[in-house]
Amino acid sequence: MTQFFAIIIIVFVFASIVFLIKIKSTTLQILKSKELNNEENRLEKNYEFIKGLF
Repeated sequence: MTQFFAIIIIVFVFASIVFLIKIKSTTLQILKSKELNNEENRLEKNYEFIKGLF
């Protein structure tokens, strides 16, 4: 029974690592496209006050 739980935990850890890698690659793509386009994001200007909350 403990082997089953250990395998489940390992699968969840592996899945979370894969998920975090996908999130990181997506954010890098967004940042790169923003640098390439070199355009101001209208939403950043309109919602700039939200940055202070983080």
